[in-house]
Formats: sequence, structure tokens, C-alpha cells
Amino acid sequence: MKPPQFRYARPGTLEEALSLLEEEGGEARVLAGGQSLVPLMNMRLARPSVVIDLGSIPELSVMGTTNGMWQLGAMVTQRTAELSSRLVVSG
Repeated sequence: MKPPQFRYARPGTLEEALSLLEEEGGEARVLAGGQSLVPLMNMRLARPSVVIDLGSIPELSVMGTTNGMWQLGAMVTQRTAELSSRLVVSG
């Protein structure tokens, strides 16, 4: 099946993404990998007016420490964390 028509947006900043979400109200959907959204669209169970792809927002892919605690951005993939020489799990 093919999804219904929709607009595609690929914002470069978090502010742009939030602005798009606010403009579209409840009609927008966020794409952050597509593991659940794309199949739902193909089955026409989801019909967003716009799909907002978060893949180009650098601040969502940051890994680092703050106050001794690791923080992984929402777009850090499991594979990226796994291969990172900065992230070492001890135990």
C-alpha cells in the first residue's frame, strides 16, 4: 500500500521543528526512524498533513555528560552509542 499524500519537512533546528508542530496543530507527525509511523501511513491508519523529519537536527544527536550523568539525545541511535569510544559501561 501507498500512504496518502502528505508534505515532508526536514528542519535543521529544534526551533524550526517546534514551530512546524505548532503551525500544524494535531495534523503533523514526527519522523524519528520510521519504524512505526511509516507502516501506519502505508496502512492509512495515520494520515498526517506533514511529516517532520528530525534526522537533520544536530542537537538531538548529541551524546555527553552533565554533572556526571550521561545524556543521549533523542536521535542518538543504539548503534552510534554502541560504537562510541566515549561511552563505556562498567559493571
